[in-house]
Amino acid sequence: QAFYYPEEAGLAFGGPGSSRYLRLEIHYHNPLVFKGRRDSSGIRLYYTATLRPYDAGIMELGLVYTPVMAIPPGEDAFVLTGYCTDKCTQLALPAAGIRIFASQLHTHLAGRKVVTVLSRDGRERQVVNADGHYSPHFQEIRMLKEVVAVFPGDELITTCTYNTEDRSRATVGGFGILEEMCVNYVHYYPQTQLELCKSAVDPGYLHRYFNLVNRFNDEEICMCPQVSVPQQFYSIPWNTFNRDVLKSLYAFAPISMHCNKSSAIRFPGEWEKQPLPSITERLREPKPRCPPTPGPQPATPVPLNLGQLRRD
Repeated sequence: QAFYYPEEAGLAFGGPGSSRYLRLEIHYHNPLVFKGRRDSSGIRLYYTATLRPYDAGIMELGLVYTPVMAIPPGEDAFVLTGYCTDKCTQLALPAAGIRIFASQLHTHLAGRKVVTVLSRDGRERQVVNADGHYSPHFQEIRMLKEVVAVFPGDELITTCTYNTEDRSRATVGGFGILEEMCVNYVHYYPQTQLELCKSAVDPGYLHRYFNLVNRFNDEEICMCPQVSVPQQFYSIPWNTFNRDVLKSLYAFAPISMHCNKSSAIRFPGEWEKQPLPSITERLREPKPRCPPTPGPQPATPVPLNLGQLRRD
């Protein structure tokens, strides 16, 4: 469906001092190198010279695009979480807060679930957007059924679940289609200077993880600073111990917080080695809306002999 702005907000462009051009960027993926493919996609914009009360903006939530956040191979549901902390929103948001009205969840090919939750005073208050059956092939900007109000001191926590059962080596964070992202691009108003509110594990703690893995594997693999983070991840023998310790690291280690303006410059403050937000009360899982199917249900799958089936 078409994406549209609410009546009270719009994306401002044009006017004195503004660029005279809009640029559309399209990414292509053709791993089998099919020839002769042609693209007919495009975009149609509707605009008005009558300005709306509020200028709308876009903010990135989730994880920074960095290889320090990685997923071991052979995982059916590995979880990574990115934070927009209370320290950042307290500093960067106006006293009256902002209103989120649309959201675009984003991972690459391994993503299966994505959810962003609003937390206030350590308690989860509201789901901003969630997709429990996420597919990277059907990404869209979704209008929220209910506008979400975010105030200074609130936290926005984005969690992604990945499946790497078909992969033989670690999947690191990055821009490539076979690397991974965990992002929620939220559309909101009124526009602020805060354009990116994301996190990643502290690099120093990750280095300690590599040293630990090295010692427990008799130092047979090179976990040394001169080797890149992806290469160190690729060298890890993914036994149960190494997997579980990495999960624990992401669950307790401090984070490097990116509280950035549109210029990519961070707001003033100390953003390294920040503690993970403490959540004391979580939202209950919503109950399924579909009523149960009447009648007895088989306890196990029923095998069918296809040779006995016939067409009437």
